[in-house]
Amino acid sequence: MIDLSACRLGETQERITLETSGDNRAAATALAEQACRSLDIFTRDLDKPLYDDPAFIDAVRGLALGARQAAIRILIKDSSRAVKYGHRLIPLCQRLTSFIEVRKPPEEYREYNEAFLVVDGIGCLHRKLADRYEGHAHFHAPIEARKLLAFFEEVWRNSAPDPDLRRLYL
Repeated sequence: MIDLSACRLGETQERITLETSGDNRAAATALAEQACRSLDIFTRDLDKPLYDDPAFIDAVRGLALGARQAAIRILIKDSSRAVKYGHRLIPLCQRLTSFIEVRKPPEEYREYNEAFLVVDGIGCLHRKLADRYEGHAHFHAPIEARKLLAFFEEVWRNSAPDPDLRRLYL
C-alpha cells in the first residue's frame, strides 16, 4: 500500500498513481482526513473496499461533526449491495442527515462508468473505470476538481434521495 503521510491537501502537486483497492482506500482516507469544508463522492455501489474502512468512516464523521458548514454529498448509482451486505457508512449517513446527504442519479446517468471523490474543491481521487482500481489521486488539482464538481453538480441537481437508504423508525 502506498504511503501518503507526506501529502498535504492544497499543497502536494504530484499526481499519485493508484493500482489496487488498498491504494485507493489509502488515498480516499488521506484526502478525507484533510477535508475542512466538503466531500463529494460519485460511486457505483459505495465501493465497500474503499469506503467501508474504519479510518475513512472516522474521517467522514470528523468532518461532519467538526466543521460548521461541512457538506458531505454522495451519489450512489446502486445501493442495493451496500444495503444487503452491510456498509458502515450507511448508518452514519442515516444518523447525520443534517451533514451527509445521499442521492441516486437518474437513469440518464446509468452508463457513466467513472468513480471519483472530491475534497474541498481542490483534491480528488478519480478512476476512469468504476469497476477497476486503476486511477489517480491529486492533493492539489483545482482544475480537475472543478471539472469533476461541475459534472457532480449537474447530476446532483437531477437526482433524488435514495429510497433504499432511508432510516426506518419503528
